[in-house]
Amino acid sequence: MIKLQRKASICKIGAYCAFVAGICYSLIVCCAFLSPASIASYVTSPQYFEDFKSYRYIFIFLKALMIIANASFVGVVIAFHSLVRAKNYGKMTLFSAIAIIGFGVGVFQSVLDMTMVPYLATQYALGSDVVKEVIIALGVANPAIYIISLGFPGIWFVFVSIMAIDNPKIPKLLVFLGFMWGVGNIVTVFAHVVVIIWLIYLVAFGALCAAPIWSIWEGLYLLRISDDLQAEIQLKVDQYLDDKNSETALDY
Repeated sequence: MIKLQRKASICKIGAYCAFVAGICYSLIVCCAFLSPASIASYVTSPQYFEDFKSYRYIFIFLKALMIIANASFVGVVIAFHSLVRAKNYGKMTLFSAIAIIGFGVGVFQSVLDMTMVPYLATQYALGSDVVKEVIIALGVANPAIYIISLGFPGIWFVFVSIMAIDNPKIPKLLVFLGFMWGVGNIVTVFAHVVVIIWLIYLVAFGALCAAPIWSIWEGLYLLRISDDLQAEIQLKVDQYLDDKNSETALDY
């Protein structure tokens, strides 16, 4: 019974985390659509800093949302792990650890970007020609970090979806959306590393459609599991009390 209570609690937390992450990712995609091509590319140039003047506060807001979304998704990963079938336990544990590493790096990356990029933009605006050349040479960020912050969670999404294909309890469309989210993450990494702007926007459009649907659906699914587990716990409690009452009646 204690195991059931723990699982119900984790699923409920995972559901709320899915809702929060879905809201954040939807807003993140909207912010991404507002970003100029120079900002989206992460390629440091005079145009980057010129465009950043008008995009600064949206950029900071986007990074704050990414911190919340990445942290929230840890709860989803833990909830998924609590529901794993015995035959997939080893693989699920490995991929869950990979995903949590990715989300953790995502939080760190967002904090770094949120604090350093505006600072470098200010220094660029106030600095001499030499300072400007140094900032452009060093760059404002390293998009290769997306290999971990987006790629690792993408791998988790893909393999979790593959493992869920033969589970009759999970809706197949939900599995498909999760798989596409993972593929989208991996494609986004490729697009950022090799700087393909149209591909970045294309994946963002797909995420705008899929992220809210998957997150809300997954959150409702986890809440239903939590409620079913709570009902099962209550049934066992009622049976136990009935048995105790029967024993007491026999004593008289």
